[in-house]
Amino acid sequence: MKEPRSIPEGLSHATTVPSGPHRDPLKPPLPLPPLPQVTVAPAPAPGADFELSETIAVGGMGRVVNARQTALDRAVAAKFLKDPDGDASALLREALVTGRLEHPNIVPVHLLAVSGDGAPFFAMKRVDGTPWSDALARGQPLVDALDVLLKVCDAVSFAHARGVLHRDIKPDNVMIGSYGEVYLVDWGLSVSLVEDRVLPLARQSDFAGTPAYMAPEMAAGDGAALDERSDVYLLGATLYEVLTGRLPHRAPTPAAVVAVALEGRSPQFDQPVPPELASICRRAMEKRPADRYPSAKALKDALTSYLRHREAWLIYEQARQRLAQLEELTRPGTTESRSSMLGITAHAAFAECRFGFEQVRRLWPEFEGARAGLAEATLHMAWHEVRHDDPRAARILVAQLAQAPEALLSAIDELEQRQYRREARLFELERDARDLEIDVVLREKRLFSFAFGLVVLVGGLTVQVLKETTWLSPTTGLGLIVFAVPVVSSEVFSRIVRRAREDNAAQRRLVLALRMSAWSSVGFWVMAFLVGLPPETSLTLYLAFVAGNWLVSAALFHPRGAIVALAVGLGAVGTLIAPRFAYAISALCSFGGFAVLSWSLRERIGTKMAR
Repeated sequence: MKEPRSIPEGLSHATTVPSGPHRDPLKPPLPLPPLPQVTVAPAPAPGADFELSETIAVGGMGRVVNARQTALDRAVAAKFLKDPDGDASALLREALVTGRLEHPNIVPVHLLAVSGDGAPFFAMKRVDGTPWSDALARGQPLVDALDVLLKVCDAVSFAHARGVLHRDIKPDNVMIGSYGEVYLVDWGLSVSLVEDRVLPLARQSDFAGTPAYMAPEMAAGDGAALDERSDVYLLGATLYEVLTGRLPHRAPTPAAVVAVALEGRSPQFDQPVPPELASICRRAMEKRPADRYPSAKALKDALTSYLRHREAWLIYEQARQRLAQLEELTRPGTTESRSSMLGITAHAAFAECRFGFEQVRRLWPEFEGARAGLAEATLHMAWHEVRHDDPRAARILVAQLAQAPEALLSAIDELEQRQYRREARLFELERDARDLEIDVVLREKRLFSFAFGLVVLVGGLTVQVLKETTWLSPTTGLGLIVFAVPVVSSEVFSRIVRRAREDNAAQRRLVLALRMSAWSSVGFWVMAFLVGLPPETSLTLYLAFVAGNWLVSAALFHPRGAIVALAVGLGAVGTLIAPRFAYAISALCSFGGFAVLSWSLRERIGTKMAR
């Protein structure tokens, strides 16, 4: 590393260091026309060409004074040498260069002349305003400061197009007018990139500028390395001061500041700064000129892009914060369920950051950060769904990714297979449970029970009436017929309502047991007929037989069977008490039992049956 150049005694590292000796620019091959001589005097001086009043500013080589050009009766600013005996070449160069650079952001020069005592000066438009550095010190809003910097970039681009480097760009050398005008001033250190009869060549220039802002090649005094990108560095250093409120190069002594500038370290930000602006600043202040923006216009374009997408960037920053929260909520090892508060918060964070990134993509389609952020959020959420056993949601999320990791796809495949096996097993269990369930198709059972009881009632009462009117003399054979009819009827009815006996395995076994019981009743009457039992005795025994069957059915299949068993049992007792009305009693009790059974089937009560 080269040794840092020394700063002249009495100058601060934030003050412009004037250029050293060089070829006199006022002695080019073609002679300059002689400068006009005008009268200059302190105000009031009506006879003078320029009336001078208070000093506006003092720089490294000159001082600017408020003046009035009497011939036109207008206010102007007059710039003189700070040291009347000093070298006037820089002042004359500034006047000549500024005069040729006619641009809205460069102060126009009205006159270059010498005073009556031979002191050179130039008159320029007076800007009623303040240095930009004052506005920054008062806390100028970032957007307003960037707007000023864009106009400074315009002035620098215009100068570069004419082969002129400024070499001393900084907030102190930018004036802000009362109506928002922006002017880049103090062109006394400017040099030319091409042969010029006024300006010295950049490649022949030496150490000059403001150390706190200098590019490394400027700090090294390497004129051969100077080009447009040296001014780009100064614009980047100015941007750094806009963002942080501090000088770009800082050290205890001016010589140490030059050493810092020569080292060319990447600028660091120890306070919140928009990341895109920090990136723009770092590129503009790269140590190697080849790594910087190639021109002031390119730097302006980058800043303009930021301003144009500032809203999108703010949304992007918020989405990144939600993404960080989502990453924390969905990290591996989280055991909370999807329905827990943490799971709900994770879904909310994903929804918010996805909405944010999609908004940024709509506002700023070419910004890849939004696309990458959305993909990252989707990936986190897909893994979250996998860890919480939701392959369908994970598959939907993966479909939104341009390319999903193989590990994630494999995890989803494995989860889908595991869930398929689990669902198949659950289906089997549900099917088995349904096969064990008795309380199904209750409507059909109610209808069947009531209809069967009604048939028994009509049949029994009919026999009783016929007996009482002596139209019929009951016999065991007649009992066989009377009790065979309901059995046959129920068989026909059950075949019509097939669902009642074919809905599931338990149902089919229950209906089969009831059918066997019914047909066994017919068998009982057949045996009673063959044995020759009296009809009333046969009826009492039959009712006891049926009551026993229903008790067994209640114990094995369904507790409601006890209703019929109780009713039929009461009927058997009734026939013993009043044998004359045995048929009516048995019919009424049986009907009552089946009617109550039908009424009880209005709701499910479960099953007692085991496979």
